[in-house]
Amino acid sequence: MLKFFKDNFKYTNDCIILATPMVLFFIFLQLYLDTFQYNLSSLASYITFFLTLWIAISGCFAGWFYMVKKTLQFSKKTFLFDTDRVTALTKLFLCLFKGIGRFFLKFLSLIVVFFIFLKVIKLITNIIIYNPNLNIRYNTVAIISSIFVFFISYWVIFWIPEIIYTYTNPFKALINSIKKAYISFESTSIIYIIVCICGFAIHFSIMNSMEFPLLYFFLLLLSYYFILYTVLLIFRHYEKNFIG
Repeated sequence: MLKFFKDNFKYTNDCIILATPMVLFFIFLQLYLDTFQYNLSSLASYITFFLTLWIAISGCFAGWFYMVKKTLQFSKKTFLFDTDRVTALTKLFLCLFKGIGRFFLKFLSLIVVFFIFLKVIKLITNIIIYNPNLNIRYNTVAIISSIFVFFISYWVIFWIPEIIYTYTNPFKALINSIKKAYISFESTSIIYIIVCICGFAIHFSIMNSMEFPLLYFFLLLLSYYFILYTVLLIFRHYEKNFIG
């Protein structure tokens, strides 16, 4: 398992081309939210805002995750000539558009299901908080909710790879993700726990480095690298256990 984590650094460095569209998407998303979220004055503007956000995220996810799959395949190839490598790199960027065409509708559905999941958690949390008979503190509820999300998130760890590799619909992919997370529980749970611990440590460090611009900048770069590392780790683990 340690070798698997170590080798993933090499794959991440080889697939660093994936960082460009990822970072551009985060920048676009931040600009869009900063520009419009505080300037909504009517129901129509709210609906337009969320529809645009829904479509944009679905399209970016569809293209980028398909590009992840193709880049992993590209990193395993050996090229005799530089021209062949350049041609392959060009095709990788074209995969963004192919992925949108092939998976856009699937990710539209996936985001709806995920949104409903978040709303259910929020509803349950509000019921617990505002129930006078339970008399539970807000901090306690927050901890319970975090544990609940941590537990549920494990079972959907293969949801996106399942869609990308099998082309199945999001609902069947969700069921298959749960099955495969159960089948590979011993190895997948280790990966999941380590990723969560590292992710929390990076997030905590970023939140406490606001007063140090240079440190904040490097931690932000680290967070982008960590996201790419994690996605490739999950995709490679999925390939290793369930493909071929």
